[in-house]
Amino acid sequence: MRLAGLFVALSVSASAHAEEPLWDPGEPTTSRVKGEIVRPRGGVGDGVHGRFEGDLDLGLGLGVTTADGDALGAARLSLHYFSTLGVYGGYADALGRDAAARRIASFGVDLRPLFLLRWSQDAEQGPATLDLFVDSLSLGAGGFLAEPPGRAFGDARGLELSLGAGLPLAGDAAGPWLEGRYLYRWHDPGGDSSGEHALLAVLSWHALFLSALVE
Repeated sequence: MRLAGLFVALSVSASAHAEEPLWDPGEPTTSRVKGEIVRPRGGVGDGVHGRFEGDLDLGLGLGVTTADGDALGAARLSLHYFSTLGVYGGYADALGRDAAARRIASFGVDLRPLFLLRWSQDAEQGPATLDLFVDSLSLGAGGFLAEPPGRAFGDARGLELSLGAGLPLAGDAAGPWLEGRYLYRWHDPGGDSSGEHALLAVLSWHALFLSALVE
C-alpha cells in the first residue's frame, strides 16, 4: 500500500509540473515611466532609424546648382556627428559652358537641430521616412570662392547661408537620399556687396561610421 501511494503521489506531481507553462520574462522592465524612450523588442520602430549605427554620418551627393541664373554641375560632401552638427564642402562647375560663374567652391558648418531634440522627447513615432525627412531640416553657414569669366579662381568670394532638407529613398539613415537646398550668396561682403539666390539639388549616398571617440 505504501509503495502504491508513493507511486500515485509521484505521478500526480509529474503531471502537474508538465502542465505548468514555461516562465517567460516578457519585457525587460516591469513598468514604464512617462516620457521614457522605449526600444521595442527586435529594434523596430525605435525612432532612430539606423542613426546610432555610427556616430559619423558621411554623405556624398552629385547633382545640379544655380549661379546667376545658370545651371552648373554640382558635388557636395558632408560629415555630421550623430546626424546633428557637421561640416560640408561643395564644388560646382559650368562643365565648359559659358556661364556667369565657371567654378564655385564652398565650405562651412551645418546644423540639424531637430533629431536629438525630437528623439529625447519620444516624438519619433514614424513612419521612418517622415521622421528622417523632418529631422533632416538643416541650417548652413559658410563661405565660397568663385571664378568669373576671364578672371582667376577666387577673384569672386563671399558668404553663403542655406536651408536644406532631404528625403530618404530607402527609409533608413544609411543609403540613398534626395536632397535640396536654398542658398543665399552674399558677394564681397567687405566691399561693393550684392546678393544672389541659388538652389542646389543632389542625389546622395549616406554611410555611417564609428569614430575613435565612440570606440
